[in-house]
Amino acid sequence: MGWKSVAWSATALLLLLSIPTSLNIVTLFLLMTPMVVLYTMLKPLSFALHMACVVAAAFVLSGSYALVALTFGLFFLIPSIVMGHLYKKRAAPKRVVLIGFVVILAQLLVELMIFSSQYDVDLTSYLTVLLEDASQALDTSGTLLPEGWAADTASQLTDTIMTMLPALLLLTSFGLAGLTHFLSRRALALTGIQTPSMPQMKTWMLPRSLVFYYLIALVLSFMVSAEDPGFLTLVVANAVPVLRFAFTIQAIAFFFFLASVKRWHKAVPIAIAVPILLYPPFYLIGLLDVAFPLRKHFTKN
Repeated sequence: MGWKSVAWSATALLLLLSIPTSLNIVTLFLLMTPMVVLYTMLKPLSFALHMACVVAAAFVLSGSYALVALTFGLFFLIPSIVMGHLYKKRAAPKRVVLIGFVVILAQLLVELMIFSSQYDVDLTSYLTVLLEDASQALDTSGTLLPEGWAADTASQLTDTIMTMLPALLLLTSFGLAGLTHFLSRRALALTGIQTPSMPQMKTWMLPRSLVFYYLIALVLSFMVSAEDPGFLTLVVANAVPVLRFAFTIQAIAFFFFLASVKRWHKAVPIAIAVPILLYPPFYLIGLLDVAFPLRKHFTKN
């Protein structure tokens, strides 16, 4: 496995070096995969040596962005080690994704606490200034927009983002853990290491209780004022989008089931997944799939 470990170390280095570029969003979602693969392939001491070389090279080659590369590298190193350790133990895929999700979420929360308390960073003020700068060009470009549009819009967007911050953290953590598992399992298969696979997507089914939780949250969203800074408003504002996202994934699973029953080509449910993700109301299909026995109807037919 000598050359394979070197190749994955080089991949991790290239991803760290791409953080200061315009590809940083893609990079952040891919960065954990080579680290997970390396930890699963190697013994702990060998992994430590490989990562020390990768981090040192990234620190030297990143120039003025050295601290940025080092910070992100160390941040994603911890959940990568945790997920890699679980792969070594042949843990169930759901457990790997769940624990990876919890670790990433905990780290994000700790980072926010550190920046807010130790470095006296006011996230609300920072976002407001950032959004004002981004929209200032439209405010001064001679458009028909009213005077002061940029400042008002920046303030409203900041309030929305801060209210939705818990949901954003949850979805980001889940996305990182889920995508890392998907990519790492396939990467490990290329190296000859087999890991347990997730149940086929056509068999996925959310608990029916989530339908009742969603209906309660939806009713409360009409009863609670969005301008009320209370705890209930915060819970409702985050519960509704998170549950809708869960039902969106359930809708995709339903079409994988339907493709299996109807014997469609494997590419069909993948193609259908794209508009489901892009058009939010399609979450209703997943909600109905959980609430009612739709699948029994197609199975009987």
